Amino acid sequence: MSLTRTNLLLAALVFAAAAWFGVGHSSEDEFQHVILIAEHLRGNVGDDAMPIDFQRGWRSTLLPAIAAGVFEVSEAIGISDPFALTLMLRLITTALALWVMHGLVRAVKPQLRAENRQALDALSWFLWFVPVLLIRFSGEAWSALLFARGLSLLLEEEPKSPWAIGAWWGAAVICRPAVALLPMAALLWLLLVRKDPRRRLLRIVGGCAEAIAVGICVDAVAYGTFTVTLWNYGLAAMTGEEAWRFTALPWYQHGLFIAKYATPPLALLLFGALAALLLLKPKHILVWLLLPFLIAHSLLPIKEPRFLFPLAPLMPWLLVVAWDALCDRWPVTMKRDIWLRLLFPFAAVNLLALIIAIATPAGNSRIALAKEIRARFGDERVHIDVLGDWRHWIPPFYLSAGSTEIITDKVVPAKSKSIHLVLAPESRKLDEVVSLERLATGCPGWTHRYLRWYGLEDGYDPLVLYQLKVGVLDH
Repeated sequence: MSLTRTNLLLAALVFAAAAWFGVGHSSEDEFQHVILIAEHLRGNVGDDAMPIDFQRGWRSTLLPAIAAGVFEVSEAIGISDPFALTLMLRLITTALALWVMHGLVRAVKPQLRAENRQALDALSWFLWFVPVLLIRFSGEAWSALLFARGLSLLLEEEPKSPWAIGAWWGAAVICRPAVALLPMAALLWLLLVRKDPRRRLLRIVGGCAEAIAVGICVDAVAYGTFTVTLWNYGLAAMTGEEAWRFTALPWYQHGLFIAKYATPPLALLLFGALAALLLLKPKHILVWLLLPFLIAHSLLPIKEPRFLFPLAPLMPWLLVVAWDALCDRWPVTMKRDIWLRLLFPFAAVNLLALIIAIATPAGNSRIALAKEIRARFGDERVHIDVLGDWRHWIPPFYLSAGSTEIITDKVVPAKSKSIHLVLAPESRKLDEVVSLERLATGCPGWTHRYLRWYGLEDGYDPLVLYQLKVGVLDH
């Protein structure tokens, strides 16, 4: 069996493990803008419970429509557990990710030195954040994968249909409008650097437009009226209509996000790779894709780590092509064995990060604790006192029918006969309250030390689930 096929099989196991253990949401939008809208399309959630983004027609319903279809088919064959339903979404995304990344690797390999191609194989599957981010059923992950698919068709040695390239890119823009910066940058590169015929570029644009038209049709059905969500979203962004919900951050904040969340050692490699490629191969397509995207997002006042997720499939390629450029510039120096020894600590950090990221539930682990509640109490009604804020609140989608939940600063005995549970950060030290029985912690215990290091200035405060054993609690 070839090394490439071995890597692919091992990658399938790693991605599937990330999907299996990745219970929850990497961001609130993964629930609010996909699952909640999907439940609305199925008639399970009323208009009053919908987020403002949906009420104002800012959000595409393409992914929610796919999710709603998956839920309907799953329930038709007897799968109704919410955790099984969301697992189905992650597994579908996993299959898409494996297919897309395999195509991207195959398209890019011929451009690299022969001795560096195995490194591309390994990094494309096992750079720690690639499997963790690309199995999410979210606009960020799907836009990343759909753009990468179109890019791989563009870069293959045998020319592929320009219309197909544009269609994939148009679908990416539907899933996340800000990703439009990537196709636009690619088109500029084709025009100014590779100098493709303008007719070919127009066909790419035509394919993109047709895909967006399909998205508009889906939205028209979902919203019940003609709604161009791409236009509405862009208008809201330009006028600052949605900015009031967010805190403006400095232009360099995304750099800090990368330094922290990619882990500082690997962030150093990523920054160094981009700098090396910019200096040694300024006309490379990755430079034209990454720099405009990063600059544009630096100029926007609103910044979140997830805004950079669409770049994830390109990062393994960035690392290897930068190394390739260094080998071209200094062939004798770069062949020395000392480089392998220097890179070993980075590989160790990556492996540790990969294991921890796969084993840790997504987000702040509240959905993993909701799964624990369903596993312990089944369909029984529960009442949950959330000693925290809205970020710790469990959506009703994951709880049994009739369950209640309140965000509070103290435990209030429930008036109903529901099982009384308490969800609180570990820093509240509720283990000292004799009336509470500790049931579960959101993350595996062995990961706590590493996650505290990873939290840096934010700290690490895992969520803990308790059960109230008496009717009155004073603390």
